[in-house]
Amino acid sequence: MTSVCKRWLCLLTALCLLALCACGQEASVPETDEPVPAEEVTPTPEPIMPDGPVDGDGIYDCFARAMTAVIPEVTLDVSKMTWEYGAENDLRNIYYTVLSDRPELKYTYDIQSTVTDGTAVCAFSYMPYKTGAYAAGIPEGSIPLDSLRAVMDAAQSMNGTAGRLSIAITNPDLSVESIQYALAQAGYGWICYDLSRDGTEILAGSSVGMTMEDCAAGIQESFTLGQAVVEELVSEDMAAREMAWVLYDYIARNVSYDFRYYSDRANMPYESTVALGALRDGLAICGGYAQAYQTLLDLAGIENYTVSGVSQGEYHMWNYVIIDGTGYYCDPTAQRGGGDSRFLKTAEELDAIGGYEWDRDRWPYSGL
Repeated sequence: MTSVCKRWLCLLTALCLLALCACGQEASVPETDEPVPAEEVTPTPEPIMPDGPVDGDGIYDCFARAMTAVIPEVTLDVSKMTWEYGAENDLRNIYYTVLSDRPELKYTYDIQSTVTDGTAVCAFSYMPYKTGAYAAGIPEGSIPLDSLRAVMDAAQSMNGTAGRLSIAITNPDLSVESIQYALAQAGYGWICYDLSRDGTEILAGSSVGMTMEDCAAGIQESFTLGQAVVEELVSEDMAAREMAWVLYDYIARNVSYDFRYYSDRANMPYESTVALGALRDGLAICGGYAQAYQTLLDLAGIENYTVSGVSQGEYHMWNYVIIDGTGYYCDPTAQRGGGDSRFLKTAEELDAIGGYEWDRDRWPYSGL
């Protein structure tokens, strides 16, 4: 058993994992008596706001500029505005429109506005990781997270325990969307993780109407089965590319497609949509193929993510695998029966195959 395999098995045992989180928090403190200098935060120059009256488009523009610069409050002359649903409601709706158009600004999690005598005072609330609030230190009881991999590990430490985990995101370059996507990856289709509104907690709950304990048991069984596959096929002298291939080939050759998805979906078991169906029953749809490959790669210590998109006009899931610092796409569902035509393909090569549509701007995640 490789050391990486052992680490992942430990991660999926709830009590052990929670202990590991605590240990990790202690280990993050340098063993020195010297004070740790606070990280310097370079303030963003405040944008110039208009002196005269603004209309709806002007408010939108001012909000977008203020949120980009993480300005806590703006004062605007709205004396010429005609309100549709009331001043405060319309200002909040403009704020929501900015977030919809500019999702990278979602670290701005709230706005409070007051309008008096034609003057609007709008105060924004920001997730602390974007304001430099942690430069003076991490709040007691919070786990510092500086990468998407750390976000996923922290979420997985909650497997089997419903509720919330206090965190402190310390990397201001991480986008809220990428954090939320990493959290969606962490539950392996069983557990739903989400970032709290203010970005200081990970929230956990069952995504399939089961108890958290049952969901954790399903993940654990998948990893136990996957562990046996990795021990059989992977050796420590293998390069990452070879490990990725033997695990891909195993899934493609040993898992059949569960066509009840088309003919009898009401009686198709949930396990066919996740790794357990592929690894235990040898039967799965695309989600089961992709998450089974994700599970095996995780156990082998190869960075990877699942990709959701469209293939041949219908919903599909496949994999994104990091090999020697370069990202590639793999589609074990399309490869069922054997072959390598969908193994470690670039985005351009998938385009040449045809039929794939996905949010390619999301990739790569390697290094975050």
